[in-house]
Amino acid sequence: MQINKLGEFGLIEKIARSAAVSDPQVVKAIGDDAAVVSLDRTACLLVTTDILKEGIHFKKAFSSPFVLGKKCLAVNLSDIAAMGGTPRYYFVSLAIPPDTQYGFIRELYRGMNAQARRFGVQLLGGDTTASQDSLVVSITLLGRAVKRQVLYRHGAGPGDLIFVTGTLGDSALGLMLLEKGVRPAYNVLVKRHSDPQPRIEAGRALACSGAASAMMDISDGLAGDLRHIMKQSGVGARIFLDRLPLSAAYRRECPKLSADWYLPALSGGEDYELLFTVPRRNEKRVQALAGKLRLPMTCIGEITDTKQGFTVLDERGKRLRLRETGFRHF
Repeated sequence: MQINKLGEFGLIEKIARSAAVSDPQVVKAIGDDAAVVSLDRTACLLVTTDILKEGIHFKKAFSSPFVLGKKCLAVNLSDIAAMGGTPRYYFVSLAIPPDTQYGFIRELYRGMNAQARRFGVQLLGGDTTASQDSLVVSITLLGRAVKRQVLYRHGAGPGDLIFVTGTLGDSALGLMLLEKGVRPAYNVLVKRHSDPQPRIEAGRALACSGAASAMMDISDGLAGDLRHIMKQSGVGARIFLDRLPLSAAYRRECPKLSADWYLPALSGGEDYELLFTVPRRNEKRVQALAGKLRLPMTCIGEITDTKQGFTVLDERGKRLRLRETGFRHF
C-alpha cells in the first residue's frame, strides 16, 4: 500500500503495533503529544520530537532565520505544554544544503536560543548532515512533569466540556497572507503563523489544578486534532460554530481570504493553542485560571457518546458537513 493511501496516522498505527513496548518504566509510548517515562514514584520524563522540512513546513522567504528558529523550538515546546509539563533540554539535528550561508544557520540557532532562554531550556547537542536540495530541522525536546498531573488524550468522558485557549484560525490566515506576498512583521496574523507562542504556563496551570480530563495542542487544525481525543478516549464530540473564539484580525481579514467564514478556525493548522476537556463540575476552576493567566479559555462544545460521532452545529443548530478536517502529511 502506498503511504499516501495509508495516511500519516495509519502509518503511525502500524509502526506502533510493530514496536510493542514492554518496559514497565514507559508510561506512554506512541500516540500522544509526548512519550512519558517514569523517573521515580512522583516524577516522569517527557520526550517529543518534530521535523520541519523546507517546502513542506516553512519557506525561507516567509520569515527571517531568527524567527524560523524560534518557531522550530516552539513547535516542540507546545507538545510539552499539551502534557502539562516543564521543558528542560533539547537536541537539534540539521540536514543542510551545501550552498547554505553560515549566517543563515547562525541566525537560526540564535532564534532557537532566544526561545530556549525564555522558557528555561538548554541545548545539549544534536547532529548535522548534508541535504541535496532543502533544509531539514529536527528537534527532540525533553521535559519533566509530576506523574499524577500529566494530561493525556485519553481522559475525556461524555458530558465533559471542550475548551480551547486563545483564538483559532489566525495562523491559517497568516499563511494565506504570506502566500499573497504580505511580509510585514507587525501583521498580527502573519506573526501568529511565523512566531507562535507555546502555552507552557497554561498547560502547567491546567495540569496542577486537576481541572482538565484530557488535553493536546492544536497543530493540524481543531477538527482534525479533536478527533484524536475522540479516538483515544472512545467518545464523540459536538462543536458549536458560534462559540469559536475569533480574533479581531480574523474577523477583519477572513472575508478577504476565505470563502468559508469558519473553515480557517475549524481546519487551519499551526495555532498551537491548547485543546482540552473539562468535567462540568470544574468549569469555574478553568474560568478562574483564565482570569489569573489573562488568557482566554473558551468553551466551544461538549463531549458526547461515541455513537454520536463528530458533530459541528451552526448558529441555528443545523449540522454541517466539513469539507476539510485539518492538515494531512500524505
